Amino acid sequence: MSRHMDYVITLNKPAVDLYESFTSREYWEYLVAEHGRLYESTLTRFSHDADGTDIVFSHTLSSNDLPPVAAAVVPLNITVTREQHFDLFDSASNSARGHYQARVPAPMDVGGTYVLSESAAGSALHLNSVCTVKVPLVGGKIEQWVLGGLRGLFDAERDFTRDWIASHY
Repeated sequence: MSRHMDYVITLNKPAVDLYESFTSREYWEYLVAEHGRLYESTLTRFSHDADGTDIVFSHTLSSNDLPPVAAAVVPLNITVTREQHFDLFDSASNSARGHYQARVPAPMDVGGTYVLSESAAGSALHLNSVCTVKVPLVGGKIEQWVLGGLRGLFDAERDFTRDWIASHY
C-alpha cells in the first residue's frame, strides 16, 4: 500500500523568480550547506540544459535519526540521495513542472511531482508525494513516519527558500 501527501509552499514573489532560484547552482549549494548543519550533505550533480535542470544531492543520517521500527533494520548510517528535475519554465502559463525521487537503500520508494505556478499572493509550489514501503506488517507505519519527515523537511526548505528569496530579489 502507498501513502500520499500534498504540500503547498506559497511565496510573495512571482513564479519566475522562484524558478530562477530553483534552477541556480548557488541556491542548491546554499540549501545543501544548510542541511549540512544537521546531517552530512553533499551536492553531487547540477546540470541545466535545454531539457531543464537536474539536481542530485545526498544526506547521511544515523540510525539515531530514525524511529525505533526503522532503526532496527537500518545499519549505523543511511544515505538518502535526492534527485530533482525542473522542466523549462513555460512563460505562457507562468509555470514549471518537475519531479523528484529519494533513493534509499531500503525496500521503499519515495518520490513525487511538483508544479510551480502564479498565485494571488505571488506564487505557489504544489508538491504531490508518494511513499511505498515494501515491508509486511510495519510498512504502513514506516510510510507514515517517512511522510511526516518529508513534511518537516519541506517546512524547513520552505523557510530557507523564503529567506533566500527575500535576500536575493
